[in-house]
Amino acid sequence: MSTNLPARNRVIYQSEALFISPDCTGHHLYYLPVTGGATQSVANCIVQGKDASNTDVFFDACSGVTRASANISASVVNDFKYATVRCSGVEMYTGSLQAGMPSILVEAGFTGLSDSPNANAVARLNPKTTLYPAIEQLKRVQSANYSFTINRQDVNQFGHLGRLDAVALESPTVNLDYSYYLTDGENERLLGFTTEGQHQMLSGIMTRTQNDFGNNYFILTVPEGRDAVLGDKQVDDENNTVIGIGNSYLTDYSVEASVGSFPTVSVTVEGMNIKSDVGTDWKIQPSIDPVDGTLNCTHCFYLPPSATGDGESVLKPGDITIDLQDAALISKQISGLTHGYGPEDKGSAHIQSFTLSTPMGRTDLQRLGNPYAYAKEIDYPVTCTLTVNALVADLKDGNLLERLCADKYDLTITMQNPQCPVKCDANSQPQAVVFKFNQAVLDSESFSSAIGDNKTVDLTFTTQIGGPEERREGVFLSGIENEKGSDGKYRYPPQIETDDSGTLKFYPYGVEGTRDYSEWRDQY
Repeated sequence: MSTNLPARNRVIYQSEALFISPDCTGHHLYYLPVTGGATQSVANCIVQGKDASNTDVFFDACSGVTRASANISASVVNDFKYATVRCSGVEMYTGSLQAGMPSILVEAGFTGLSDSPNANAVARLNPKTTLYPAIEQLKRVQSANYSFTINRQDVNQFGHLGRLDAVALESPTVNLDYSYYLTDGENERLLGFTTEGQHQMLSGIMTRTQNDFGNNYFILTVPEGRDAVLGDKQVDDENNTVIGIGNSYLTDYSVEASVGSFPTVSVTVEGMNIKSDVGTDWKIQPSIDPVDGTLNCTHCFYLPPSATGDGESVLKPGDITIDLQDAALISKQISGLTHGYGPEDKGSAHIQSFTLSTPMGRTDLQRLGNPYAYAKEIDYPVTCTLTVNALVADLKDGNLLERLCADKYDLTITMQNPQCPVKCDANSQPQAVVFKFNQAVLDSESFSSAIGDNKTVDLTFTTQIGGPEERREGVFLSGIENEKGSDGKYRYPPQIETDDSGTLKFYPYGVEGTRDYSEWRDQY
């Protein structure tokens, strides 16, 4: 591997990848013990030390737990599997600690090691083999744009024509917008959406942790001429760079699909900080403490290997079915859940495109003593819009005055995994993504007709998203990626929460989600 690669002439999409963290509280690393390979013995497993009260403590590096004594069969005091750590080693911590002590021991309450620690056991706590990133890659990304603006106010006085100073009274504005092809709902779950179809789609980002602090985003760039996938680990880390955007809040999520193009998601994010680093291992993460505006300087991150991602490569417009419940006033609409067109759809309007938009405006809450907003709260209620464009082929009876009573409709957008068209029957592949636009009202129906063009109609429906307890009205999302674990539970957005013992832990499928971690662990 070369350590002196030539300077880049340019950067293109080939060399970049986009990552997201579960939140921005700083804990982007979690601990898992090394599995197998060593005899389960005191010499290979038990690390002994002292805690803050000078009491002996014992950590079992083979099982990832603290024990009551220096015995691999002693009772478990606390379980530290999936416990989060701030950084890789003692240099990132405050206090008087023994040099070189593994960071998981700091989280376990160690203030020092014994005079003669078991070298084999300590070696099993190597951060390179036991610390894993809670950060995950977003797949099928098509574009990513980011910028920042510093709003300054001039300081003037009598006697001076020019300003004396330019002071930033408000927190800088950091913007990120990106798009990706819709596939299986995994990206949506990582964004914080609930994707099991049982709760409001946005109920995941209504939780206090994510709503108060947002997420961190990371844009990896590898050397010119290399793919980010796999190429990021085939050069020295000093040749990679990463841009981090901290305290990022989702402000808009929209899905678009039309004849002749792939279903695409567009996301808009507002952040509080942006930073860049040469290298991607053990770097200070980009988020700030909104209370005093300081960086979380004792918290770091490293990026996982870039990957292509599981699931289908893309969904196709020919596999999309929209059930409009014949909700239009004048134009007859396709009204069925069966893929393809049946005799009952003859003469109905033929859908060309749709856009589903969920704008989430936010208000910066500020107070004296805070240089930054201490929270960015969503402006409720969130009004979601579904716009459908179709070719007009048939009309029906309708009277506008009758619609003033606001009939409500449950609309469904179904996207199936693609199937080779040589089959004799319609697509029989499973549903990849399903959006339910429930209790929608028709706001407008607009017709357009001109010489030389097909007559078209644009329909606009709206519904509102309430709290997570609202099961009837709003937008509900089901993704094929969200399959039940062996415990019969669905996956939920990743979370970092305190367990019963007071230890911060990383839950890749959410605190209330499946506890079946085998698939998650095996990817490493």
